[in-house]
Amino acid sequence: MSETVTPGVVLKTKFVTANKKGFQDYVQYVDREEAKGKGEAHRSMFSLYNHYMDDPDKTSALFTQQSDHLSIEGKQGIKSLFEQAQKKNSIMWQDVITFDNDWLQERGVYDSKTHTLDEDALKQVTRKSMQTMMKKEGLQESAVWSAAIHYNTDNIHIHVATVEPNPTRDRGKRKPKTLDAMKSEVVNGLLDRTQERDQINSLIRDHIVNEKRENSNMKWSNREMKPLFLEVYNHLPKDKRQWHYGYQTMNPIRPKIDELTTKYLDKYHPKEMKQLHNKLDQEVNELKQAYGDGPKDKKRYEHYKQNKLDDLYKRMGNAFLQEMKQYDYQQYPRQTSNTKHPYKSMPSGIQLQRSLRSIQRSMGQTYDQFINDMDHQKLEREIEKER
Repeated sequence: MSETVTPGVVLKTKFVTANKKGFQDYVQYVDREEAKGKGEAHRSMFSLYNHYMDDPDKTSALFTQQSDHLSIEGKQGIKSLFEQAQKKNSIMWQDVITFDNDWLQERGVYDSKTHTLDEDALKQVTRKSMQTMMKKEGLQESAVWSAAIHYNTDNIHIHVATVEPNPTRDRGKRKPKTLDAMKSEVVNGLLDRTQERDQINSLIRDHIVNEKRENSNMKWSNREMKPLFLEVYNHLPKDKRQWHYGYQTMNPIRPKIDELTTKYLDKYHPKEMKQLHNKLDQEVNELKQAYGDGPKDKKRYEHYKQNKLDDLYKRMGNAFLQEMKQYDYQQYPRQTSNTKHPYKSMPSGIQLQRSLRSIQRSMGQTYDQFINDMDHQKLEREIEKER
């Protein structure tokens, strides 16, 4: 049985109403700088998480969206807003963002030997997290928050309190998607994987798929793959407009297309595929270390690798189908027109009606058929641009 992974980031949250003791405790807690001088601390703040609290000497100064370190005037201003919120029966949302210290150290945010912490990094991800929360909950114009970093020996964590000085709601429960997004902002802010993910996308698109598109004259084919190529080709829908990997009419033949892709990748890109699998496994592991392996949290990453591989097979499938169109044109050459540009911009008004009647007479098409063809041509152009 595998060990449970300790997540790098944990978000715990609750809310209290204005008449609850926890609300008043926080208002008093704003004065904790003075309390520290007296050796006192309002340890009942965020009563649900008392076990997280520690010596106030290990607590950072209060910070907000605009300020890294509240001055005495700034602190009194925040206290005034929280008191106003309490008098007007605002809800107080109380969030605790807890970190695994080893995970922070791996990210270069914390040094366990010197006990130094990159507070700026934690403040920035807190701000991004709170901006996301307020946007998703519609609190951008009405809410204020303040926070402090706590230096527990076991877990560094951040306490955040949010109120509405002029309340706009009487319900405190926030949407699960909001909480997920808050946590993601913290993780993504500290776990910058942009470069690694760009490398994965480049490996798929530039080094594998684009190379196949540039080599689309069947010179790659051999005795093993050519029969499979022709088998797929011979079972494609009669309507060539449907020769696209995502069409429902492709469902019966799609496994054979995937088989063709697999054989091609095994023969021509074994090194790149090994590299891709290693990078995807590493990415999944990084996400697992950040979020943990709880039933809900693992949903964030458990399909990441397969989704990327599905994207590769879809792109490769479309590359093969495009090649089959070229092969089809070679087998059954179309009569070409002397007109160099058969598709010009459509005329308007009377000219449009005349053009439609002319097309109907010469090709026996209905208006609906003509529009469908035009829509299809637009789709083909969009698919080509995507490639």
